Amino acid sequence: MEIALDIVYNVGILFIMMIPGVILKRCRLCPDGFGKGISNLVLYIAQPCLIFKAYLIDYSAEILKRALMTLLLSVVAHLVFLLALLFFNKANEDRRRMLRFATIFSNAAFMGIPLIEAVLGAEFTIYASIYNITFNMFLWTLGVHICTDRNVLNDGTVMTSQASVKRALLHPVTLAAALGLIFFLLPINGYVPELVRESVSMVSALVAPLSMLVLGLRIAEIDFRGFFTDINLYVFLVLRHLALPALVFGALSLMKLVGLPIDAELFKIIMIMASAPAASSATMFAEKYDCDAAYVSKLVAFSTIISIATMPIMAMPVDLLY
Repeated sequence: MEIALDIVYNVGILFIMMIPGVILKRCRLCPDGFGKGISNLVLYIAQPCLIFKAYLIDYSAEILKRALMTLLLSVVAHLVFLLALLFFNKANEDRRRMLRFATIFSNAAFMGIPLIEAVLGAEFTIYASIYNITFNMFLWTLGVHICTDRNVLNDGTVMTSQASVKRALLHPVTLAAALGLIFFLLPINGYVPELVRESVSMVSALVAPLSMLVLGLRIAEIDFRGFFTDINLYVFLVLRHLALPALVFGALSLMKLVGLPIDAELFKIIMIMASAPAASSATMFAEKYDCDAAYVSKLVAFSTIISIATMPIMAMPVDLLY
């Protein structure tokens, strides 16, 4: 129950952080492209700082062991979500692509990492960064493949899969984690000036408020009329927020039962990441690859709104195991 209450409280804080974005958009206080610029700031600067900061700790064999376990568990979680590829067969092509994309990929970076830092503490963001490495590997391979494989754009151009392992490895979060890992493994952590540490820490603090600001901007510009008559919405919500996270819980419970050293904190991290709302990157991918960006924006927005109720529900059983 404790983890559920913590999540309710901190998701509520994140939810309130979206309000300034709604106000800015509704009152026309921000120019076109403002949200995209903020997203780039978070993605390329603030979030890598948050990831890098997590590794500025003294080497510990126990931390390394838990990081490797997190890597395994994050792969398992993503494999479970691939079951979404079996659904939405009756939707038109563009919506089918984005329904599957939004179901598979959670907002693990923009919402998951700030939430883990708030609920469990900054020292656990190192494991959240490991989850995001797995996330980016799947995103820039399977995610791009979903959006581009044999896709016909509005101008008649036929796209083939543009999935790329290279792009996944060169993602800012992956690079920040790799650099941080070097500082963690080698005896150089103590040589990082306090000025640098403080600067990185202050920039990393931008992740939560700015991420929620962007989501607020997007929610404010969406017209939900007629949206709730779409049966695919309800299938998506059940899969993204309840059924597939429950299967992840079952898979991790089974792995724990057979003797894998999965402690409570790692279990909570995986469940928080897996039960987060649909990835905000779904909207950006839809715009980039011409896959009904307006529709997927509604999915992401509504998914974000209801996650305040569903994330605590999916994390609550963890306390019953420990």
